[in-house]
Amino acid sequence: MQPTQTTVLKIALSEAERTEVMRLLAEQKLPVTDIREETLLYLLQDEDQAVGTAGLDIFEDCALLRSISVIPGIRGKGYGKILNEQIESFAKESGINCLYLITHTAKDFFNRQGYCVIARDEAPEPIQQTDQFSSLCPSTAVVMKKRL
Repeated sequence: MQPTQTTVLKIALSEAERTEVMRLLAEQKLPVTDIREETLLYLLQDEDQAVGTAGLDIFEDCALLRSISVIPGIRGKGYGKILNEQIESFAKESGINCLYLITHTAKDFFNRQGYCVIARDEAPEPIQQTDQFSSLCPSTAVVMKKRL
């Protein structure tokens, strides 16, 4: 399966769509316990199949990029890049000028997307206060940043 012109990232607005995002995240062993009602969740769809997820926790002009995932079996085919480009576009259109993320498995992928590693204490206070930063992701996880 390769991305097509029908591959689109959409906001998960309905309860069914949010549940689908949560299911996909849980299947991939990504944190879901700290997803708040205000967390913007996205589904990457190719035709009618959900193939990826993304999420944003927004804090004024910055956001925590979270829940970036592509289902197993189609990784490495460009879906992650499409997902990241589209979520960055949504963020920029919303007035966000800087994205932060925390990862222990996808540093190389995000490095290729223009993110750079920063020291944990360089992240803004609202990012540091998230559960993902303070407790869900181990202290060995890498914090990355990208200006939009």
